[in-house]
Amino acid sequence: MTTSTSSTIGKKTEATTATKAKEAVHGHQRDLMDRASSFAQIARAFVRRTPKTIASMGDCRRLIRASGEIGSAYLDADKAPSYKDFQQCLRDCCREARQAQHWLALLNVNLDDKSSKLHADLVEEAQELEKIFGSILFSTQTKKTA
Repeated sequence: MTTSTSSTIGKKTEATTATKAKEAVHGHQRDLMDRASSFAQIARAFVRRTPKTIASMGDCRRLIRASGEIGSAYLDADKAPSYKDFQQCLRDCCREARQAQHWLALLNVNLDDKSSKLHADLVEEAQELEKIFGSILFSTQTKKTA
């Protein structure tokens, strides 16, 4: 005998779906968090090596913010109270990874060989992070509709 209303059942179903999606991600959580943190730290190292111009200083600030926000949004996704919040945090991860790619593209001028290699590695990692978070988001959307 159940005494819950349909709105309560809907909330329980949403919470259960979010929990299942989090559990699917949880196995890879530490790896992704490490990758996001490493990306932010390497981005900061790259910024220290970047030639300082008026234009590059603003772009560097934005790159630092975007690189740090990837991990921050992922932490928020892990603690999201609802399925919709979880998905929105994953969208934020993707958006910040795309923005990091944009700022990196603007900073790809007057780089020495070592900085150029670091730049290429950062661009590749930002693309991979965007694909990973996009894949997680897609799989959670697919599970919700299934």
